[in-house]
Amino acid sequence: MEKMSRSAKLRDLVLNTTVPLIINDFPLNWKCFEGSLHDWCERFDLEASQSPVFELMGLTDCSSPQWERKRTRDNQLRSMQQFLREYGVLDEEQTHWAAFQYKRAQELPATCRQGIDFACFGFPDHGDDFALWLGSEQANTPCHYDTFGVNIVVQVHGSKSWLLFPPEAPLQSTRIPYEESSVYCLENFYAPAPEKIQHYKALAPYAYHCNLQAGDVLIVPRHWWHYVEALSTSLSVNYWVPLKADMDLALDEFLVKHIVESFVKGESDQLKEYLLNPNQLADVVSTPSELFAQFERAVQNMESGQDNRKLWDTDFLSATDCRNLLTNINLNIEQLEVMPKEEYNLLLENNSKRIKPNSQNPSESTPISSTCEFLVSSMCAPRVIAGMKREFFRRLQNDSL
Repeated sequence: MEKMSRSAKLRDLVLNTTVPLIINDFPLNWKCFEGSLHDWCERFDLEASQSPVFELMGLTDCSSPQWERKRTRDNQLRSMQQFLREYGVLDEEQTHWAAFQYKRAQELPATCRQGIDFACFGFPDHGDDFALWLGSEQANTPCHYDTFGVNIVVQVHGSKSWLLFPPEAPLQSTRIPYEESSVYCLENFYAPAPEKIQHYKALAPYAYHCNLQAGDVLIVPRHWWHYVEALSTSLSVNYWVPLKADMDLALDEFLVKHIVESFVKGESDQLKEYLLNPNQLADVVSTPSELFAQFERAVQNMESGQDNRKLWDTDFLSATDCRNLLTNINLNIEQLEVMPKEEYNLLLENNSKRIKPNSQNPSESTPISSTCEFLVSSMCAPRVIAGMKREFFRRLQNDSL
């Protein structure tokens, strides 16, 4: 193998690994994160044009995954420094976790993102297309996989637990709540119900896990399921590397979008808030013809290979080449391995204890019947959408003969 720079080697590993990679103590030199988390929060408060908006989630709301639709806005928490004072340490009086998550680069003050550059991982053309995640202990993202890209996650402060499963793991996919480019599952890893614990334990052969510490980097391969939970007050930054292999999946997402939106047209706000993730509520296309026009443009872009971003190839290295890169990259980097069964079961049992016996856990109201919910999830299941797309292109090809 010809001589390569470290960033080029790392880029090739990111694009070709088939299992998650963790890099311990990565030599990151991003100016905005020099100093403590308090320093970063202080700069944010001084320079932000408006107060940050934090979301709250009840610690005992365990009846289902802690979907974003169940969160509330905190109108009293008006600064980053106040967040650190009130949520920096989880104590017995705490009733909620708080988070300022999934914030794009343009939502942050300039000095709070100064120097962030994924060129050190081999991707200089990221165009500031990264996201920031800040949350208190127990802040979590329900288990899901990202439709697009390979995920590079940099843990800047605090620590997070990452529970990951490969694409073939038999998790129960759902598109309720619907979020463009995210496929959720119904498994509630925040608080597995005791009566369902055997179902969860049966997933042990597929479970990978790591506790990401400050200074660590995690590479999440394409379409890997992940449940992420803060173990302490945590700040991380991530970038999804855009892939050529994902271009045709834009069509899948348009099909799902059309199906979900057909169920919410003319319905109550309550139903819309149940079916759609909060960030999708303002993005409902007004007419089916507009959605079809978007679909046609996506088909044309896929057939022409056009995209405004730099797209990357994957799977161009053999397993042997990847192993050689791992041993010759001069970084503290390793492949994650399947979690020991005993550790996985202990994690499930500990999380299950969050469901307190005889406690009054809030239950979420469901404005649609379970039958209707099953119908939406069935119509939007990835394999069903893939079958629809194959049939569409079969007809398109026959029409051109």
